[in-house]
Amino acid sequence: MPPSNKAIARKKLVIFYVLDTSGSMVDEGKIGALNEAMRETVTVLQEIASKNADAEMQVAVMEFSSGARWITDAPTFLEDFYWDDLTAGGLTDIGDALHELRTKMSRSTFLQSDTGYMVPIIIFMSDGYPTDSWEKELQKITDEKTGNRWFKYSTKIALALGNDADVNMLSKIVGTKEAVIQTNDLEDFKKMIKVVSVTSSLLNSVSQPTGGAVTSGVDIVKKVTGEESDPIPDPEPIPDPEPTEGSDEIPDKW
Repeated sequence: MPPSNKAIARKKLVIFYVLDTSGSMVDEGKIGALNEAMRETVTVLQEIASKNADAEMQVAVMEFSSGARWITDAPTFLEDFYWDDLTAGGLTDIGDALHELRTKMSRSTFLQSDTGYMVPIIIFMSDGYPTDSWEKELQKITDEKTGNRWFKYSTKIALALGNDADVNMLSKIVGTKEAVIQTNDLEDFKKMIKVVSVTSSLLNSVSQPTGGAVTSGVDIVKKVTGEESDPIPDPEPIPDPEPTEGSDEIPDKW
């Protein structure tokens, strides 16, 4: 039988960026460093996406200050994405950002696809302390019965920029302090955004289609900071069954 010319359908992998653009980001050129880092990161990810045979890569970007706002109306294919510089001002309403994630990370909204979605990557970044009821929103999104299962099983990493960043808050959001990278150096910060994005996208796009488990944020941080020189061990497999039609439950095989 002659080989088929039909392309193999690939699942989609989304990197969610949840970025602090509060007023304190104006200080010391932090907002400029963020914009520069994201421009460089997008360029590298676009190259990776063009050669990725395992997943169709997308990005979704949200900023939070006085409230939260999606920069992308929906997950956008990397080849179609252009970074438009953000400006800083306002408060640090990360609770609003968690609310947006809870409502949009769903098969009825952002994660609609005939071929399906892999468990996403979420990269948080903040330089300050929250100014809203973030703990209430965190409880909602992580609730065992009514929470968002995409969020629960996602690869979550946080970048804490500067001494005023609330590492404790970010640790609770991503699940552990070991998945938080803190730096006071802008050049190191720019490097970390790019390296975390590339490493997590490469590892997750390869492991999930072959039935492997999702790489944790802790393993990503260990890898990019040099704490883990050996190959990343397989995490515990996700035990949930295949979802029913219209369900937002996460299957145990990708």
